[in-house]
Amino acid sequence: MLWVKRVILKYQSKQWLLFALIFTLFVQSAPPSNAVISKKEIDAASKEYGVLATRRMQALLTLIAENSNRPERLKVNLVNSFFSKVTYMEDKQVWKTNDFWATPAELLAKDKGDAEDFAIAKFFTLLAMGIDEKKLYFSYVNATRIKRSHIVLTYFRSPNSEPLIMDSLTDRVLKASARSDLIPIYSFNAKDLRNSDQTSSKQDFDNSIHQWGQMVTRMKQGILK
Repeated sequence: MLWVKRVILKYQSKQWLLFALIFTLFVQSAPPSNAVISKKEIDAASKEYGVLATRRMQALLTLIAENSNRPERLKVNLVNSFFSKVTYMEDKQVWKTNDFWATPAELLAKDKGDAEDFAIAKFFTLLAMGIDEKKLYFSYVNATRIKRSHIVLTYFRSPNSEPLIMDSLTDRVLKASARSDLIPIYSFNAKDLRNSDQTSSKQDFDNSIHQWGQMVTRMKQGILK
């Protein structure tokens, strides 16, 4: 049973049910995979946020350059570990707005971000390190420990393998079956969303499209908010 055939897939943990819709927004609109952070963004961060912000950005570029030929499982661990040093904080505190999707440069410039920001940064970093985009998915979940909706990035070694969960709530990369605290809601692509049980999903999906588009535009133009 292949994930990419848009079927519901069940793992050892019966609670881990995901809607198999490939997240394809990045296919048409994302920057080149090696453009995680541009020189323009580094220069802007230096002026706006200071030397520590630029050091964090340079450290990410070094991580990518020194580990792009390593095994994929190690890349996942290294990237997750790198971003675990960033402080988790809600958009209202960081950006003074209810919802804002930061670019990787903005996340490191502020050194603060929420779940979407971590997932986006890990996604683009892993792409830059050579991991096939078909192995990476954004998934909205209900996080029972914090009792609210949440977003994680998942990595599949192969279409039939159990995914690894990269989650801003922990610095550990665990298999889906070990994350019984996460109840998946949906994954989505740019054209449609299939979740007949969630009455609020369409609204959430439309907002995600809008936020993603704005984030990618800033990333392409090298703009820091």
